[in-house]
Amino acid sequence: MRWLAFLFILFSTVLAGCGSVMSEVALKKVDRGLTLDIVRAKPDAYAGRNVLWGGIIVASENMEDSTEIEVLETELFYDDTPQSESQSLSKGRFIIKAEKFLDTAVFKPAKRVTVAGVVKGAQTRKIGKMDYIYPIVMPMELKLFDPQPKIYIGVTPMFAPY
Repeated sequence: MRWLAFLFILFSTVLAGCGSVMSEVALKKVDRGLTLDIVRAKPDAYAGRNVLWGGIIVASENMEDSTEIEVLETELFYDDTPQSESQSLSKGRFIIKAEKFLDTAVFKPAKRVTVAGVVKGAQTRKIGKMDYIYPIVMPMELKLFDPQPKIYIGVTPMFAPY
């Protein structure tokens, strides 16, 4: 009997450690099946739908009454934290449009971000000289993470690329 109690406690502890970094309230609203590539193909068809996406911040800019964060999408780990760009194939880029001031010194390039938010259509902008369709997401909940350290397997640090 004690052995079963021990297993139950161990199992409960493991499950508790596997939760999302996002709140249950936000997670209940999102459709995990709506991936960036699906929304990017028909952004108007998915306007108003809730998504959970994450990735690496490419740029952030304060506008007159909002902050826009350009994100290179990456897959999410089991706890909904974004993988680094070297661990995941990206499905593209999207923009988080927060209708308030977010400090661009905090939401800066290379940091990782997870957003639960509402699709608000798309905007076409340039990447270099190419037109690119960016889905726009208004955040309900936003989590920021430091960049993941680069790990060089089999390479001594003094020879690691810059």
